[in-house]
Amino acid sequence: MKRYFLMLCLVFSLMTCAAQDGYTIKVKISNIKNYTPYLAYAGAGKYVVDTNYTMLNGWMLFKGKVTEPMIASFGVRRNPANLIKTSIGLIPGPALNFFLTNEEIKIDGDINAIYLAKVEGGLANKEWNIIKPKLNGLTHKSWITLKKAFETYKPGDDSVVFKQADKLREDNNIQVEKLKLDFMKKYPGSLVSMYFLSEMQNSLSLGDLKNEYAKLGSAHKNSSFAKLTTAKITNMDATAIGKKAIPLHKKDINGKDVNLESLKGKYVLLDFWGSWCGPCRSSHPYLKKLYARYKTDGFEIVGIAQEQNDNLENNLKAWKKAIAEDEISWLQVLNNEGIDNFNAVYAYGVTAFPTKILLDKAGNIIARYVGDGDELDSKLKSIFGK
Repeated sequence: MKRYFLMLCLVFSLMTCAAQDGYTIKVKISNIKNYTPYLAYAGAGKYVVDTNYTMLNGWMLFKGKVTEPMIASFGVRRNPANLIKTSIGLIPGPALNFFLTNEEIKIDGDINAIYLAKVEGGLANKEWNIIKPKLNGLTHKSWITLKKAFETYKPGDDSVVFKQADKLREDNNIQVEKLKLDFMKKYPGSLVSMYFLSEMQNSLSLGDLKNEYAKLGSAHKNSSFAKLTTAKITNMDATAIGKKAIPLHKKDINGKDVNLESLKGKYVLLDFWGSWCGPCRSSHPYLKKLYARYKTDGFEIVGIAQEQNDNLENNLKAWKKAIAEDEISWLQVLNNEGIDNFNAVYAYGVTAFPTKILLDKAGNIIARYVGDGDELDSKLKSIFGK
């Protein structure tokens, strides 16, 4: 009898291990209609978008396996409630992000506010839920305000509503960063803290990024989130203010060589962008004004595009189409082309688009801006005196 009992224990133990050999995402979303649900995540050198699921007792089941905990997104395609239509394309709404681990995870929410869905399962998601309601509240407020701004917008109207939406977004970003820093201080050994820091790497100075990383525990310093942060620190060190610009050798849109050495004697702006990036495209009229104002005074721009299509041919098409549509006249290179020989985006530690890096006449880095870079205007005025 005792031997039989031990055999049963062993069988159940093996069954438990097998059940946890991969993830099961159980999703229940109201008002799903005929939209296409998907699970998306990046890891192990690939980007996965999974639309294959089975139904069980009203739950959608997504199954798979990951090599380590990673951030995944759940969403639905073609849902108009989570899209804003603009003249240059669609602006997607906030995503539902959660930690994907090899265990059972439940998602329960409404299709019209998928980013507010409840997530249960796994220690990291449990810890994230400590502050997620506050973070979600700020996200929801920003999204609703932005939608209303576009609903009331009229072509040619410099709407006050847009300015209010931008101000709210900026204020909310400050609150979000404070919430995350407070969480990191309280839970330095949490994987969530390591993830938060990797997310904040573009808003923190190099010194602050190093300090915050040093405060976190050692438990997750081999995680992909830690590796992102340390890579950012390394690249920011190499491209910090005062450092020499990393040599750039790429082909322009006409197949001619572009290198920074030939541009010495000029102030050069490296503009990291992409055809898919709304803020990048919307900053082009602003850059065109600056280029027209300072070009004859020794100012040059080098656009470095990073495209997101599945092959080089499609990347080239998207890149050239955007250049023609935006009527860009300054130098342009495609980072995807020859990326195995030199990856400018990685070398310059660019993890957000647009990023703008300003070089002096000797090829030294004198300024770096993430986002629309309004500060660039005052910087150039101080350089050229007009």
